[in-house]
Amino acid sequence: MATATNARVPNVTKVNRRLDRWNGRKKAVSTRLVYAMNARTIARATWNQAQSRAARLAAAAVDAGSKSDAPEPVPEVPLETTVGVDYTTLRDRLRAGEWEEADNETRRLLIVLAGADAQKRGWVYFTEVKNISVADLGTMDKLWVAYSKGNYGYSVQRKIWLQCKKEWGPFFKKIDWTTGGNNTYRKWPEDFQWRADAAKGHLPLTNALRGTQLITAIFEHPAIAGADGPKAAPKQKKLFNF
Repeated sequence: MATATNARVPNVTKVNRRLDRWNGRKKAVSTRLVYAMNARTIARATWNQAQSRAARLAAAAVDAGSKSDAPEPVPEVPLETTVGVDYTTLRDRLRAGEWEEADNETRRLLIVLAGADAQKRGWVYFTEVKNISVADLGTMDKLWVAYSKGNYGYSVQRKIWLQCKKEWGPFFKKIDWTTGGNNTYRKWPEDFQWRADAAKGHLPLTNALRGTQLITAIFEHPAIAGADGPKAAPKQKKLFNF
């Protein structure tokens, strides 16, 4: 008995074409996925590099800022003396920014340097200033100038005094030793400015209530007057014109 076969036999060629199209689409999808993954990897690497560079720049900026904010080192001042006086306390007070204590130490050292009579009396007479050696008075002045960054010191005060044409009223006003329209002397010690940013030349203090002879003697001392630098030699007068 014959059996009728009505089932449709699939066309092999068409099947193969469909498989090829499917494989092609699959390959394209795979390629896109690979590209997408590579692009993501590249983007992530670029982002990490950018973050790393930004972090390095930020660290460099912080480091530069910390260096710029750091105080400038103070040059070492030799503690020269010809009479065996110890200046380490004055140096340490100035280094620590203890301005009032440094001023008190300066006054004590001046009395010691001025001699036995000044030590008995407890204060320096203007004629005794010449007994102080250039090395010792120069050491004290250099310490004040160095640790105040040029804001304080006898030589600094002298320059201002010369700028004021040696007139005491304008000088005291300029260094802020007087106040008000009547130029009233500040009360010691509470009215004086014990800080680094007071008026230029404000420290160290010298008692001028008994007159200006003492401070004049200090300003004219070779250790202080010599800080102005060498004076120009006077011009020679021509005796004959040739």
